[in-house]
Amino acid sequence: MDASLIAFGADAPNAALTLNRVALGTFFAISGYHKLFNASRHATLTRTLQDDGVRAVPVMQWLVPGVEFGAGCALLVGLLSALAAFGLFVVCLGAVVLDASKRVTTWQPINRADWLGDLLYLPEALYCIGLAVVMLAGPGPWSLDALLVPRHTP
Repeated sequence: MDASLIAFGADAPNAALTLNRVALGTFFAISGYHKLFNASRHATLTRTLQDDGVRAVPVMQWLVPGVEFGAGCALLVGLLSALAAFGLFVVCLGAVVLDASKRVTTWQPINRADWLGDLLYLPEALYCIGLAVVMLAGPGPWSLDALLVPRHTP
């Protein structure tokens, strides 16, 4: 066994970028679809938006899942990936600020480090990190973006 595998992993950044993008896209496409087309899921989202004091609930109850579904599909195939990731990042950041942080408070963290650990335990926070990877590193070479927009290297 090569010792570098232990220290550096498989050294397959293209596979890592693709896996990250496709997994996030799949999740958000499914989640958004259900919030758009399943009455129970849509009602739960609407109630959460109301409970969190979100303004313009009649618009946001359709905009949020619409962004999730549309941007999730875009990430899945790697089309306009950075833009799609940004839209989803905004949705997730809103979820962290408006809803997830309340959950952390109910867990009664013992100090700031514990609070941060609890926050990073939440899926919404981890989605923000994964979406930031797409925005910062791109979709990877196995995407429609890579086929349609050739990268120019200096």
